[in-house]
Amino acid sequence: MRKSWLIWVLLYIVDATLVNFGFYLAFLLRFGYPVPAVNVAPFMRLIPYISLFILVFFWFFELYSHTWKRRLETLYSVIITVLLINVVTMALTFMLRGFSFPRSIFAIAAGLQIVLLGIWRLLWQMFIDRAEGAKTVVVIGGNGNTAQKLGSLIGRRYQVLGIFEAESEVAAASDAISAAQVVCINTSLSRAVKEEIISRCLDDDKEVLLIPELYDILLHNASLNRVDDLAVFKIESLALTPGQQLVKRLFDLVFATLGLILFLPCMMVITLFIYYSSPGSVFYRQRRVGLNGQAFYPYKFRTMIQDAEQDVGPVLAGDNDPRITPVGRVLRPLRLDELPQMINVLKGEMSFVGPRPERPFFVEQFSSDIPEYQYRLKVKPGITGLAQVQGRYDTDAAAKLRYDLYYICNYSLLQDLQIIFQTLRVVLIPEAARGTTGNTSKNGQNGFML
Repeated sequence: MRKSWLIWVLLYIVDATLVNFGFYLAFLLRFGYPVPAVNVAPFMRLIPYISLFILVFFWFFELYSHTWKRRLETLYSVIITVLLINVVTMALTFMLRGFSFPRSIFAIAAGLQIVLLGIWRLLWQMFIDRAEGAKTVVVIGGNGNTAQKLGSLIGRRYQVLGIFEAESEVAAASDAISAAQVVCINTSLSRAVKEEIISRCLDDDKEVLLIPELYDILLHNASLNRVDDLAVFKIESLALTPGQQLVKRLFDLVFATLGLILFLPCMMVITLFIYYSSPGSVFYRQRRVGLNGQAFYPYKFRTMIQDAEQDVGPVLAGDNDPRITPVGRVLRPLRLDELPQMINVLKGEMSFVGPRPERPFFVEQFSSDIPEYQYRLKVKPGITGLAQVQGRYDTDAAAKLRYDLYYICNYSLLQDLQIIFQTLRVVLIPEAARGTTGNTSKNGQNGFML
């Protein structure tokens, strides 16, 4: 724990130094050496504020977490963070009357900061990956394609020694477990087998990756209590408390109002493009399942041809779907078709953050396969959510449900803010913008909302 704390402090010191150095270097390039005091003095007064926002934004984008990230994901996070820091610094110069910051300084500084921070963070990630080495892992549990897919995902970071699917193969996996540094256990194994493997790993000081069952996630936020001298776990209702509902509602009202004002010009332009590019209505409304199973109709900009499902019925959108209009191919990856849903937020039908609303057809289908799917209806659906920023569009429904239930069990205002900021990064990542690989929902894939 102490080592992690020291590393975290080191990262922050270097990040803050590079960002502020980027501003100072921009002054040097703009004015030459020495930089006039009339410019340097206001900048020096802003350094503590800039450094504070560096800490805030880097935390929002999980740049201080121990979670493994792809290098492209890290680079996108750095770019968005730098842009946000420069926007905030512009606001600070106005509020503190630091008008010695010409607009050219922000343009030059942003480029320098992206280069400096990008190189530093990528080098740091390479150093950590090399220092930890390619750990060996054995994957136990699964069936057919599920086990192979899990092994492929784990193989992005670890060297896979073997994949053992059925419980009957656990005995054969003994030698592989002994040789591996990490053991990944899937949900398909029985509790007794899981306990046996985990006990052995603990005895041998091996790292364990456990794919959680939905039951495990529900226990995650349980509090230790007692009845007389009996230790018990107390599990609260999944529904938000009245206090949490009030905070979340106030948050939604403020941000939806500001969002509609801010994006009104953009929405007007989109309206014109849709109106003149393809026949049909500008907006698209489709029945969805919301809080406690109540139906509602979210507003979206139409991104498909009119009456797209008239012949094919309810299906999820896939890659290169011929029903998507040219304007829709621009709006959907950038999530701009979701902007009208802020009206649903104002009406109280949706929240900014929460599980994505699904159609009754798919809710019934997923609920029949996964009984716990109904738990996600304990909170209002959201424009974005934890499953959207941590997963991809082709992530299966069960995996997304784990994220949704974890979000519900661990709701906080700070988590909502973090998810909203991370949504900006997801918009830029190509993989996150892809639809499903097929047109049926039976495979459990949860793609674009039509």
